This record gives sequence, structure tokens and C-alpha cells, in this order.
Amino acid sequence: MKNIIWPKRLRKGDTVALIAPSSSTDVESVKIAADSIRFLDLYPKIYPSCLCSHGYLSGNDERRVSDLNAAFEDDKVHGIFCLRGGYGAMRLLKHIDYEMISNHPKIFCGYSDITALHTVFNNICGFVTFHAPMPITDYRNMDNFSLLSLKDAIFGNWDCRDAQAPLGMSISSVCGGIASGRLTGGNLSLLASTLGSRFEIDTRDAILFIEETDEELYKVDRALTALALAGKFGDCRGILLGTFSGCSSSNPLQSLTLDEIFNEIFSSLNKPIISNFQCGHSYPQHTLALGRQIEISADDLNVRFL
Repeated sequence: MKNIIWPKRLRKGDTVALIAPSSSTDVESVKIAADSIRFLDLYPKIYPSCLCSHGYLSGNDERRVSDLNAAFEDDKVHGIFCLRGGYGAMRLLKHIDYEMISNHPKIFCGYSDITALHTVFNNICGFVTFHAPMPITDYRNMDNFSLLSLKDAIFGNWDCRDAQAPLGMSISSVCGGIASGRLTGGNLSLLASTLGSRFEIDTRDAILFIEETDEELYKVDRALTALALAGKFGDCRGILLGTFSGCSSSNPLQSLTLDEIFNEIFSSLNKPIISNFQCGHSYPQHTLALGRQIEISADDLNVRFL
């Protein structure tokens, strides 16, 4: 992996792109997203993919990757916000202009299906990206904790500091210890789906962040086991487990619990593993700078951004 750099921070009044590299939505949701961007004192430039539909995709692959490349190449655009997740970002990976994007690093925000793009922008293009709430959720009505975390990230409050848990929430430990490294990861299903390709996640000497939503527990087990078999847990220095909202079993009497799955898969690793870190498909949540150096202490239950 090349040395990773920070993109230029946003300033109020900057123009930012709204693109839809994954699933489609409706006109009203695009309006909400644009209003979210204006709420941050930024100016939204809405790309055609936001208003396109191709089955379960927001336009065909050519349309979506064209918007992605164009948003990075336009020097008048200072940041890029993905409209929503869903499915489709993986289909773009073979068609992205990585050389051009490497020369035009920008604030890039999204999560869930956008994990596929975070991975390649970190590993191939070499710049920090942000696992962040997407504007379709309506920043105007977002809780204060999540909003402040997002603003700190995009406007460049990148000082070394401890991650404060939202009021009434706390992290826990699966395995003890302290480790530091660059932060990488995202949605579990996406991380498992790219295994075996040249776009798979590189966890060497990293802190691996994982989150998931609305999956049967046996599917969570299967995806984690796939990462384990691929050596991704062996390569990393520590693991930061985010929220697994809605992950349950349709037959609880014949299922392991989420905690049992974590203990059985991770207990033999002998490296620090923190769980219930508030980031993923739930609120309130942290915005995470993927590629940033962090330290996790599963002994003191602390996450520190370095």
C-alpha cells in the first residue's frame, strides 16, 4: 500500500458533488440530500446518476462510473458525497480511472455499499476517505453527536484525540490488549464479497473496522469466517467492531448469538478486539477517517485517533 495522504479539507461555500454509485432513489430523496448539503453551508452539484434508474441500480455502469470519475476530475468540485448505499459500487471497480483520481484526492463520504470504493481509494489511490452518514438521511434532522462528528471530519478537525462514546452508550472488549495502525474496513458483506479479487481489502498492520446490518446471524458467521480463512484477521493488528444493527436469527433456538460468534471466531487471535463501537447502520454514529492512524485499547476500552 502506498503512503496515504489527507485530502484538502472543505470550507463553507465549497461546491461538492452528489453522486449515486449504488442503488437508485426518488426525486424527493435527492431534494432531501441537496438540502442536507446546503445545511452544511456547502453547494451541491447533482450528477445525473442521482436521478437515473436501471433496475436496482442508479443508472447503468457507464453512467455511474462516468459521474464518479467526472466528480474527481472537476477542480471546481471540492468534495464528493454518495447519495445512498444499496448495491452496485462493486460493479464499477474495473472501470474507475485510478490514475486520475490519485492525482485529484478529495473529501469522499459514504458507507455501506460504498465500502467497495473506500477500499480502492485507500489502497490504490492512497488517500483518506470518510465512513460517514449519507445526505439522503437528512443532516438537518440528524442527532447532534453524529452531526458534529461529520462536520469535524469534512471541515478538517483532525487533531489527535480520544473517541468519545455517545451519551448512554459504551464499548466493550472481546479480547484484551493495545494496538495501533491505519484504520481500514467497512461493511462486512462488501469486505467478504471482494475476497480473491485485486480489489480485496489489505489488512496488513491495520486496525480492521467491521459493521453490518439486517443479516441473519449465520450469514454474519459465514462472512467473518471467509475473512478469517483469507488471513485478514491474522494480518491485522486489532479489530474494531461497529454496530450490527438488525442482525438476528429467524430461529433463535437454533442459532448462536452475535457475542458467541465473535468469541468463537476471534478468541484465538490474541490481539485487541473492541466491540459495540458506535459506527454503522445506526445512530448516533462516529464518522471515521479510513486510512487514518488510530490506537485501540481493549484493556482501557478506549479508541484514540492519532
